[in-house]
Amino acid sequence: MSNWKKNLLILGLLTGAVAAPLALRDTGADGADQADLRLDVITPHTETLRREFGEAFSAYWEERSGDSVYVNFLVPGGTSECVRVIGNGFEAAAERGKVGCGIDVFFGGGAYDFAIQAKQNRFEKLRIFETRSELFKEGGIPATLSGETFYDPDHTWVGSVLSSFGICYNTDLLLERGLPEPVSWDDLGDPGYMHGVALADTTKSSSVTKSFEMLVQQKIQEELSVSSSEEDWGRVVARGWKASMNLIQRIGANARYFTDSSAKIPRDVAQGNAVAGMCIDFYGRTTSETLKQADGSSRLRYIMPAGGSSISVDPVAVLKGAPHPELAQAFVEFVLSREGQMLWAASPGTVPGPKYRALRRLPIRPDLYRGETLEAMIDGEAMPFEAAKKFSYDRKLTGHLFSPLRAIIRAMCIDPHDEMKAAWAALIKAGFPPQATARFHDVSAVAYEVAGGSIKTSLKTSKIEAVRLMNQLGGFFRENYKEARRLAEEGL
Repeated sequence: MSNWKKNLLILGLLTGAVAAPLALRDTGADGADQADLRLDVITPHTETLRREFGEAFSAYWEERSGDSVYVNFLVPGGTSECVRVIGNGFEAAAERGKVGCGIDVFFGGGAYDFAIQAKQNRFEKLRIFETRSELFKEGGIPATLSGETFYDPDHTWVGSVLSSFGICYNTDLLLERGLPEPVSWDDLGDPGYMHGVALADTTKSSSVTKSFEMLVQQKIQEELSVSSSEEDWGRVVARGWKASMNLIQRIGANARYFTDSSAKIPRDVAQGNAVAGMCIDFYGRTTSETLKQADGSSRLRYIMPAGGSSISVDPVAVLKGAPHPELAQAFVEFVLSREGQMLWAASPGTVPGPKYRALRRLPIRPDLYRGETLEAMIDGEAMPFEAAKKFSYDRKLTGHLFSPLRAIIRAMCIDPHDEMKAAWAALIKAGFPPQATARFHDVSAVAYEVAGGSIKTSLKTSKIEAVRLMNQLGGFFRENYKEARRLAEEGL
């Protein structure tokens, strides 16, 4: 690269890093200019959540220090966009011989993304493991649960709230179609849901990709549970993988659309634009809350499929080079305090609890699931630490396939969606004749070993190689669906 191009690139990174805290500033809050201090927090969280935590932390800090603080939430988009802003900031700082990105705290997203940032040495050690060590002792926040990591072994990030994945559905539309309420991932693949499932693009939504990974885990574990001890482990896992790919095909064929935003799914289901959708728990619960009638009922409901999802966390971390390190560490301590945790779970007006609207999320602290704090939780009956015992996430089965899974679903369901829907309609009309059904469900190009081998390698090699791979896989499935349709129309 020529010097002038390199200098221009550096200038662009520097400009973006310096401007980020201003350009991405949360416009929904007041008092920035009057406050004594400012804390910059980058987050994918919703405006409702930002308002509750921003105001509550400001009050918490002023009571303890006498100084006012304005929490400046930076909202570039989803978790992927947050990671991109952080990365650009660190790269720009490195060019100047500095460390950091000009931001104090990373709040919200998935453990997967936080683990990657921790490996890149972008987080400070959290002092809460020393100042509130009792929170992590026996009976407290576990290091891992149901196979999911709840905090970094090196104490650079910690879960702030629990998350699970499931199905949101519209009770009115189910009644119209004569369908029972869904209880498992398999239900979304039923032909009765044709043109009725809302999904998100896996290449743009980590939460929906995680939902699909839970489905894959369940199918593989089901195969392992019924296999004989003499059968080859790899063969059983591959069979479970194929079963999951076929279910994803059926769900994808039922999809009305694939949106760029997973937050859109429960809203569309609630508005009657789709019968059901895959979503993260709090999107489903908070949308249900906004539609609650006087009698407590809501046309939108959310369920976590039994044995179909692990319990994971949304973490929080202090970024290296944070402009306000003391304030940033205090923010983490507040989030895990009794006051901070009950913001997630209690009804508006409860003390401690949110001021404006219920956030309908589940605290990470096990000690709060008893007594008066449990009684104050809207969704306390979910008892997540008990539910976690029904499903154990086995990282060695699919942990290495998160990125390949994103790409596979795009190539298998999103890019050839028109051909897929046409084939699915023909199969339903013909009563699923065997040859046509077998051709529709041919997933040999994305078999388990291939996904973890050549597909994963191609995705990591270069963008050009990744595009070549996606074109190849898209062509494979497009031709399969065309042929499946032809066979179905001939009754074969």
